[in-house]
Amino acid sequence: MGTITSVRTTIDSVQVHSEAQGWVTVSSTPKTIDLMTLRASGDAELLADAKLANGTYTQMNIHISRVVVTDAQGEHEAKMPSSTVKIVGNLVVKSNSTSSVLFDFVADESLHLTGKGTYILAPVIKTETRTDANVQVTGNNKVLVSSGNIVMNAKVGMDINGNVGVGRSIPADVNLSVSSNGQVSILTAGTILASGTGRAVIGIADPAGSMGTITSVNITVDSVRLHSATRGWVDASTTSKTFDLLELNATGNVMALADANLTADTYDQLRLGISKVTVTDANGSHDAKLPSGELKIMGEMQVRANATATAVFDFAANESIHMTGNGKYIMTPVIRLETRSNATVIREPDESDGRGNVNIRIIGGSVRTSVKVGMGVDGNVGVNLIVPVNANVTIETNGKVVVVSGTGGATVGNAIRIS
Repeated sequence: MGTITSVRTTIDSVQVHSEAQGWVTVSSTPKTIDLMTLRASGDAELLADAKLANGTYTQMNIHISRVVVTDAQGEHEAKMPSSTVKIVGNLVVKSNSTSSVLFDFVADESLHLTGKGTYILAPVIKTETRTDANVQVTGNNKVLVSSGNIVMNAKVGMDINGNVGVGRSIPADVNLSVSSNGQVSILTAGTILASGTGRAVIGIADPAGSMGTITSVNITVDSVRLHSATRGWVDASTTSKTFDLLELNATGNVMALADANLTADTYDQLRLGISKVTVTDANGSHDAKLPSGELKIMGEMQVRANATATAVFDFAANESIHMTGNGKYIMTPVIRLETRSNATVIREPDESDGRGNVNIRIIGGSVRTSVKVGMGVDGNVGVNLIVPVNANVTIETNGKVVVVSGTGGATVGNAIRIS
C-alpha cells in the first residue's frame, strides 16, 4: 500500500435479498471503518446483527457513501465506480441458529491511482457465508466467527462500470481517469489490450455422473456473446447449435460453440442464449423449463493479438436437471467455466456428433478463470447459486420456477473483516 496510512470507508447500509422476502435491510446505521487498521490487526468488526426469516438469500448489497484515503500528501476523497457493492451468492438462514457473512476487503487490489493523483476504490472482496456458526461479539464490536458450515466462499470484484462478480476487477496495469461527471474510464491497458485481433474459441462439455433413466439432454444454444468494458457486447456466434450433454459426457469430448476473431481486449462476461432443452427418458421426450434462457457468467477471457483464447462451458447435467412432483423437468444449469489465454486449439473434423458440431482439443495456455457457478430459480447465475439435487422444485401457473420450502424465523449475524 506504499505511503497510504488509512482508507476510511463509510458504510451506510447493508441489505440482503431473497425471493420470498424481497429486499431486507439488516443495517441502516452508518459506520466508518478504516481498512488499514483492520488490515494491521486482522480483526473482524461488527457491521450488522439482525433477525431474518429463514430461507436462502441470494444477493447482498453494501452501500458505501464515502471513502477517504490518507497518504504522505494528506487526505483525498476516493471515487468509486458505484456506491453500491452488489454481491450475488447464497446466505442460508435456518430456524433457531446463527448464520454469518464475512466481507473480507482486499485493500491492495481495490485501490487505484490515476495519473492526476485521484484515488479510485473498486472493491475486491472475499465473501464467506456460514450456517450453524458460532459468533461471538466483544465489547469493542470485534467479531469472532468459528465452526459452522461454509456455504459460499468466493472472491468478487468491481469493474469500471460498477458491476460486481467473480472474475471482475480493475487490472493493476491500466491507466485510469475520472471524467468531470465522475465516470471512471480506462485510458490504456498495457499489453493485454494491445491493438489487433485474436482468436476466441468457446466450447461445451459435460462431466455428468449417473442420470438414472434419462438417456439424453439436448440443449440448443442460439448465441454466444462476450462483454468488455471498452467495447460493450460483441457476438462470437449467432448460429443455433444443439448438443446432447450426455453424449458429450460419454465421449469426453469438447465441442465448439464458437470460433471467432475478436478485437484484442479483456472480456469480463460471457453469455449463452439457450432456446430449448429436451430431456429424454423411458417415457419419451420432454421439454425442460429454464428459469432464464440467458446464461450470464462473470469471468475473465483475455483475447490477445495474434493469439488464441479459450473458454469451456462444462455443464454438470446430473446437478442441473430436476423433476417436479407432476413429472415436469426443470433445468437450472450448473457449470464450471474455464478460460485460458495463449492456448492451442486443434479442430478434429472427423470426430463430430452427427449434427455438424466439431470436436476440439485445447492444449496449454494460462488459466484465467476457473469457477463453478449455478443458476438460481430466479435466473440469476453465480457462485453457490446452485439448486440442490434433492430440492423440492415446482413450476407455478405463471411459468415461474420456485423452490417449495417451509417458513420460520432465525437469527443472522453479519460481520465484516478487512485485510
